[in-house]
Amino acid sequence: MEAKRKSSNDDSEATPAKPKWVDTLARRQFTGNDDEAIGVWFVASKRVENSDLVTQQNRLYLPTEFVKANLVGLLSLEERAMANLVGDMPKAAGREHGGLRVRVYARCGFVSYLWLTRWDGSGGTVIKGSELKLFRSWSALKKGDKIDFWAFRSGGELCFAIGRP
Repeated sequence: MEAKRKSSNDDSEATPAKPKWVDTLARRQFTGNDDEAIGVWFVASKRVENSDLVTQQNRLYLPTEFVKANLVGLLSLEERAMANLVGDMPKAAGREHGGLRVRVYARCGFVSYLWLTRWDGSGGTVIKGSELKLFRSWSALKKGDKIDFWAFRSGGELCFAIGRP
């Protein structure tokens, strides 16, 4: 049975093939051995928007339909709560967004330590943190670039590989 993914226009299409760079990067983080297999899951595809590149916003937005379809099921209940992905949480004045600590790898292998969270006001799921500007630099993202988000675990920790296919 072919895996399906949610697309931005609500059509189902086949999950993209896992790029070799994602597979290699994930296996190296897990085992240090390029020949050993590791679970890697497709999370989302999107086009980079201006808002993803603005340093004042300091976040990389994940499309909501992909988060629901592909990401939430990969998280434990505790991780969902940490990322604010449990139910519809009312906005609490002055509440820190915090988040779930994640490692985010650029295509070149550079790692950033960031946070996965859902913002109260918009309900949007984002990856944020002070090292995001480093990730942007190493990824050389530009408006309009198509990027894919892939997830894997290393030592139990959620990791993302994000970059052009």
